[in-house]
Amino acid sequence: MVKRRTAALEKGMTLVEIMVTLTIMLLVVGIGPSVMTNMSRFWRLTSARANVQKNARISLDIINRNLREATASSVIISQRSGQPPYSWITFSIDKGEGDALGDYGVYQEGKHLYYMKNGSTGTLAENLRFVAFTYPRTDNSGIISVSMTFEEDTFAGHTKALQLSIEKVRVMN
Repeated sequence: MVKRRTAALEKGMTLVEIMVTLTIMLLVVGIGPSVMTNMSRFWRLTSARANVQKNARISLDIINRNLREATASSVIISQRSGQPPYSWITFSIDKGEGDALGDYGVYQEGKHLYYMKNGSTGTLAENLRFVAFTYPRTDNSGIISVSMTFEEDTFAGHTKALQLSIEKVRVMN
């Protein structure tokens, strides 16, 4: 009879084992949502940073490539109505024999960066906070500084400026 009682007691769980199991389960349940929230925030921040870097890289490449071919005397930096100062640049590109390839422009309108070529307009980038075209040296109108700040939604309805891109472009003509 003693053997039966011992066997029956060994099949069950002790109060200490139940308490340890419940404590572990509560820790997992309590920490799980926090870990998932942090992972989600990290993923959104990383995605936003990648999008911003892509927009900046593409925009600066197109602006740089076309502005290098511009005629320095045709470059005009100004401001569109209701937009930040120095946020609009227009210029002309010539082949060299007097044949114009066309009139170009880049400007900010709200959170978009637009590109104009011969009167037609297309979106160059979105999520733009600020763009400025300036002459870094007063004695040389052949160098233009292009500054851009992009922002993107990250998490919980917040937006954050993630990158500032600055590049000096030498107008070759």
